[in-house]
Amino acid sequence: VVATGSTPNSIPVKGAKEYGIEACDYLLGKKTVGDNVVIVGGGLTGCEIAYELYLQGKKPVIVEMQDDLITTPGVALANTSYLRDFFKTNKVPVYLESRTTEIRDNGVTIATKDGQTIDVEADTVILSVGYKPAPVAEKAKHVHVIGDANKVGNLRTVIWGAWDICMKL
Repeated sequence: VVATGSTPNSIPVKGAKEYGIEACDYLLGKKTVGDNVVIVGGGLTGCEIAYELYLQGKKPVIVEMQDDLITTPGVALANTSYLRDFFKTNKVPVYLESRTTEIRDNGVTIATKDGQTIDVEADTVILSVGYKPAPVAEKAKHVHVIGDANKVGNLRTVIWGAWDICMKL
């Protein structure tokens, strides 16, 4: 059974490698953040990070290329609805259909859907732009690749996939 997880995607944005920190590095406590934090990526991980930062008294800003937050299918509606409502109620800035064009040591430049270019100041930029499977072996007759090593999902899909393989063994 191969369950080696996934690796973070990278983005071809000037300054991303120099000034951005990976979401997992923040979540694992390997990197700390300042008070003003831009989260590039409005999927479940990016939104949960923004929520946590807000509860800590920090000022998160979310930049998402899609037309909505958490567009991945299979995420509980209660979670997505709550997060959207929380950000709206607490006036957390969310830039939808927008892309980060540059990351600097003091902020980011965003290109919005209506053609505007906006500079947002930030002490920290967290990159939460998805993951790709990282299997160390390929599926074969007696090899089962599960979890994010097979297909990036969430805790529910990983647990159900592991259960399914265990039942087959």
